[in-house]
Amino acid sequence: MRSFAIVIIVFFSTTNLYESSYGQHLLTLEELDQTTVYTSIDEALRSPDRVFQLDLLTSDLKELPASIGKLKRLQRLFLYENQLKKLPPEIGELTNLQELYLDGNQLDALPPEIGKLSNLEVLGLHGNKLTVLPHEIIGLKKLKSIYLTENQITILPNEIGDLTNLESIDLAYNNIMYLPKNIGKLVHLKELFLTANKISKLPSEIGSLVSLEQLYADDNLLVYIPKEIGNLFNLKQLGLANNKLVSLPSTIGELVELKSLYLSGNQLKTLPEEIGNLLNLQNLFLSDNFLITVPKEMGKLKSLKELNLYNNHLTQLPIEFSELSNLENLGIGKNELKIIPESLANIHIY
Repeated sequence: MRSFAIVIIVFFSTTNLYESSYGQHLLTLEELDQTTVYTSIDEALRSPDRVFQLDLLTSDLKELPASIGKLKRLQRLFLYENQLKKLPPEIGELTNLQELYLDGNQLDALPPEIGKLSNLEVLGLHGNKLTVLPHEIIGLKKLKSIYLTENQITILPNEIGDLTNLESIDLAYNNIMYLPKNIGKLVHLKELFLTANKISKLPSEIGSLVSLEQLYADDNLLVYIPKEIGNLFNLKQLGLANNKLVSLPSTIGELVELKSLYLSGNQLKTLPEEIGNLLNLQNLFLSDNFLITVPKEMGKLKSLKELNLYNNHLTQLPIEFSELSNLENLGIGKNELKIIPESLANIHIY
């Protein structure tokens, strides 16, 4: 009898530990990575209380069954590369979900119930047919990353500004014409990708994104950059290539952490002398503009490794370029230069 009692105690202790670690409370990422990854929805539904990860990648799913809502403990759901055209409203019952990957489907809308996923941190929607986001996304208060590349989005809801935990937004290759002013509320945002849209101006509120480290707005219709860009003192990568910029604000010189600046394919004739303040700049691309001259202050860019001035209207380079001691590559072809400073003789010139 005594040994029997010991077995009972051990059994209940183990059971309680399992329930404590893998019960209704969210698992840590480390704990989640140690759980079984189910690859069949039928198998998952046979023991729904044990399912924390479900991977239905390339399962040729044309629809997601309503029974998905029974997987109450699900925290990570992979639905990449299927043929889903819509999601069932029961998706909103997965309130423990932290990561949802729907990339490479045929979704043209998200159900309003998506806003019930209050624990969601990552939402992948790359390569669908979305034109708008529902206003209910305001419920995704814990969202940190949203990937919307290669959709057909034309407008962002104002509610995007209420997702104040967002750290990364990828909106490249859509049809967006402007950003809502509320985007300035995303003070924790580190990455903003806007490449290949139809944006003609950035709101002045962009200057409130003080945590931003990467901003890519290449291949848009930008004519000017607001002076508030200078408030982005943590910015390290700035992509503005292939727009219609005719000038840069002098506040560009306040981006002292900037390492790469892409300005090729614009209509720049001059550069502000404040560009010489970017002492951490390593890569500066200015090809295919209308530059007649460049400021001598660029000679202070001692960290510069690549300077691309290819295809402009330059007739001379400032003598101060001889001070660019770390320069490795210099693009000056297709200009009207007659003399190249002798100090640049050992640099790779193209």
